[in-house]
Amino acid sequence: MDNIIEIKAMNKEEAVKRALKILDGTPEQVVKIIEKKKSRSFLGFFNREGIYEIEINRNSDLSENQGIKEETNSTTNNNKNIKNTAVSEEFIVGKAQELLDRMGLDLKAEILRADEKNAVINLYGEDNGIIIGKKGKTLNSYEYLLNTLVKDIKIEVDVEGFKEKRNTTLRDLARKMAEKALKTNKPIKLNPMPPRERKIIHEVINKYPELDTYSEGRDPKRYIVIKRKK
Repeated sequence: MDNIIEIKAMNKEEAVKRALKILDGTPEQVVKIIEKKKSRSFLGFFNREGIYEIEINRNSDLSENQGIKEETNSTTNNNKNIKNTAVSEEFIVGKAQELLDRMGLDLKAEILRADEKNAVINLYGEDNGIIIGKKGKTLNSYEYLLNTLVKDIKIEVDVEGFKEKRNTTLRDLARKMAEKALKTNKPIKLNPMPPRERKIIHEVINKYPELDTYSEGRDPKRYIVIKRKK
């Protein structure tokens, strides 16, 4: 119908405004707003617009407060209720999946290996690129949040082998910067990295007897400096 339209927007108000502009209507003519898919936002790393169905009645004189009927699509209410009874593999995967669902990502979680103190989870699905983020920053944030939800065990999260590829990139970077430090005799400052990635850089540089490394700054902006020993 010409009086019904689906709009992508971050909130109801924005959806109504866009719909009225397209349908050439007025706020008083809006009679129904159906939220078909919730908008999503996660730590400022990405925003995903929701889907709203807006219906107007061009013959309606009802006010916005009196005449609008709002509905929420029940299919968006699919959050899982998980009881924290024990740190089992099922509980860990459940919490990982619950967090992914709240972020609105099309991803699944699986356990790769686990013991009493550590667990490694793999994520896979269509939204791999979103959860990884720029240089793995979103993935690091997701891993941090998951560890705050699951106590008494350290959880590492990977996305279809991304971290191993990232580790290889970091080792190559460390060797390249080591050669640069030896050639120029000047300190080399690297970009900020999380603790796990800094550890890899330190391990590689420690194999160069002429070089030393140390970290400066505070997380999340803590970075490594490589320099020749005195």
